[in-house]
This record gives sequence, C-alpha cells and structure tokens, in this order.
Amino acid sequence: MQKNELNLLSFYPMVPAWTGHSQTLLGHLIPSAALNALFTQEVVTLSDGDELLLEYNIGTQDITLCIFHGLGGDSQSDYVRRAANIALALGWNVVLVNHRSVSELARAKRSYHSGRGDDAEAVVNWSRKKFVGSKQVAVGFSMSGSILLNLLTGRYGKLTPDVSIVVNAPLDLGGSADLLSKGFSKIYDVRFFLMLKKLIERNTAVRLPLLGGTRDIDDLYTANANGFIDRHDYYTQCSSLLHLENISSPIFVLTAEDDPFVDFATYQTAKWPDHVHLTYLKHGGHMGYINRYSIENHGHRWLDYYLSRVFKTIT
Repeated sequence: MQKNELNLLSFYPMVPAWTGHSQTLLGHLIPSAALNALFTQEVVTLSDGDELLLEYNIGTQDITLCIFHGLGGDSQSDYVRRAANIALALGWNVVLVNHRSVSELARAKRSYHSGRGDDAEAVVNWSRKKFVGSKQVAVGFSMSGSILLNLLTGRYGKLTPDVSIVVNAPLDLGGSADLLSKGFSKIYDVRFFLMLKKLIERNTAVRLPLLGGTRDIDDLYTANANGFIDRHDYYTQCSSLLHLENISSPIFVLTAEDDPFVDFATYQTAKWPDHVHLTYLKHGGHMGYINRYSIENHGHRWLDYYLSRVFKTIT
C-alpha cells in the first residue's frame, strides 16, 4: 500500500523462505560502511536536568537530518551510519542522537523510552538554533519511530521537524512486547534484555535477573524509573496507535508485513491522515529489507534505496 507514489522499485527478498526472521538477521549481519565524515560531539541538557549526547557534521546545504536510533542502539548503529552517509553525500547537515542514558558522556537519572517525544523536541529545538533557517528532517528507527510519532501527534512535545520518516515503529507497545516473547522472536527479546541490563546496571544501582525479556525490563525498571504505575501503564500511555490522526506535518512511513517485532494489523487499522505517505511491503522483516538484486548504488539494501528516494523528494 502506498500513498503519494515515490516510484519505488519493487522489493524482492534475498531469502524467500522464513523472510521475517531472515530479513531481520541479514539486515545486521551484512556489514555496513563506516561514517564518511568526522562528527563533533555536544551534550544537550533536557528540561528535567538529564542530558543526551549529540554528534553533528556541518554540510553545504540548508537541510538538516536528525537520526534517532532504535532500542539498544546508539549513534554508531549500522542503520544510523548508512542513513547518515546517504545524507552526507547530498551535502546535508547531519545530527546523530544518542538517547538519554546511552552515552557515558551524558548524565541521566532516567532512561529513554517510547514516550520521549519531548526529548526529540529538544533535539529539534537545538538543531533549529544550530542550523538557523535549515529545513529540519528527522528519521526514527524502530522505538525512535514511536518516539517521533508521539511528538508528531502532540502528545509529548509540540515543536516538530518539517518532515519526518518513521521506519518499523511499534504502534502498540504491549502487542510488540507480546510478539517478542513468542517463538523464535524470544532470541531477539533476550538480546534486548542483555543489552539493556548492561546499560541500566552501568548507570544505576538497579540489579536485574541474569536472563529475561523486554517485558521484565519494563516491569522492573522502565515503569518505575519514569513515573509509570507498571509496564501496562507505560504501554498504554506511550502507544501512538489511537492518536495518529492528529499528525499534521509531512511524514513518510515504512514497515513490513512480516516484521517479527511489530503487529502489522495495527498499521492497517490505524487512522492515518491523508497526507501521510505509507509504504507497506509484504517482506522486509524488522529494518532488514535485503533485496535479492543489487539496487542502484545501495548494494542489496532496499531500505537505503528507500531513504535515498525520500531524501531526494525532500530536497
């Protein structure tokens, strides 16, 4: 399903069997290039006193791209680097966001989560002041897609980017947590748990079980640390599904029907405004989109091709 056609080339999954998982795994197993430029670091203080670390590169064009990483990621995640390199090649200013509690260079008592639209707003505000007069573009991957959606709906924060791009964002947090706890997806769930356990125990006095899943993280830490009653309260308050019709600024949305983390049915039942550009692929997994054939100058990475097409449309 697509609105406002981008004239995208078709996607053919590299491994036609077991595509949701094969695409998800291949997306991270296939190496990604290093960043093609040097970045300057700056710590930004948020309204509650916590900090986050930004890394930026000044380009030659009056367009700025802020890139927000997914759960367990940071500014050096493979998909972040690839998106940055595409924008750098266009001469854009690029801002890489390390969410609160991710970098040891930025102090934070609380953690990032899907409801941190006000943090995204703070980044946009910083970027508008840093790059005065520049068109502000934001891309949110996975959880950060949820963060951007919560900002764009006006529920958490008000100052929005001029254009937003959301990739494989969970719209119903409780449903996504349930999906992660079932079948082969438990492998991802344990991986997320171990990454977040390390981060939490590095920054706080909280000690978590040796093994668990994201629902355990949300129960034992995320809810308590961020003012929610419990994980169910967090999921209810920070799911964007019932509020998407309030989006008023331009946005491009990409997801796949076989994403093992996200219930595609929520995308089909969501009340999207008519101006939202939706691209739904039958296959692609969670931020995988590894094409059977090489596509333009992006190798087998259809996601990079998609981002390049959107960026050029924005330009």
